[in-house]
Amino acid sequence: MIKFFQNKKNILAVMSEKKDGSMKLLGSSEDEKNRNDFFLQCGIDGKKIVAANLVHGSNAIIVGDRSPQITNSADALVTKEKIFLSLTVADCVPVYFYDKNNNIVGLAHAGWRGVIGDVIKNTLSKMIELGAETEVIEVVLGPGIKKCHFEIQEDVLDKFKRYPQFISKKRNKTFVDLFGIIKKQLLDLGVRNKNIFISLDCTFEDKERYFSYRRDKPKVAEVMMAVIGLK
Repeated sequence: MIKFFQNKKNILAVMSEKKDGSMKLLGSSEDEKNRNDFFLQCGIDGKKIVAANLVHGSNAIIVGDRSPQITNSADALVTKEKIFLSLTVADCVPVYFYDKNNNIVGLAHAGWRGVIGDVIKNTLSKMIELGAETEVIEVVLGPGIKKCHFEIQEDVLDKFKRYPQFISKKRNKTFVDLFGIIKKQLLDLGVRNKNIFISLDCTFEDKERYFSYRRDKPKVAEVMMAVIGLK
């Protein structure tokens, strides 16, 4: 359960943990069983879920109850219908959006490519297209890899040139604060500071609770699933 949303009556927002098993979208039968068990545990109807088949990009799309259960070419989903949006993560930041006045939700997969490619802006744009109001949208940045562990190589450093304040050097290594960049983007786009909430959990550091692609370097990816939806 995403703590910020747990006392809100009209919305359910959750993220699985390592104990729930890997939930790769097009993975093994075990991944599928883990997803179904997790949905059942959370009281989610598996037939009411639309999942993003991630491409590690920045495209956001509007979906509804007639959308395919697995959508291609999108890293962010938005809806105003009573369905659940889902995507998988294993270090990238799951970003949950909620406009309580207009009952609109969004969910974005914010990996570094998506962050510099404006997946946050694109998600907000689709919400506004549905009638959302930026000043009332609440945003939660779920567990992800924190700046002390998110090292980048020199060949991608130039891609972060818009955000020098979120780049740090330590022992000849370069680190990036993805959470800081996402929050700045939200503020620049008009989301109120009081409506932005950031998880303190680092997926890389907490090996008991979370899968981490960078930490574990698995031959077969193991992932958590993030879900948000209107009840």
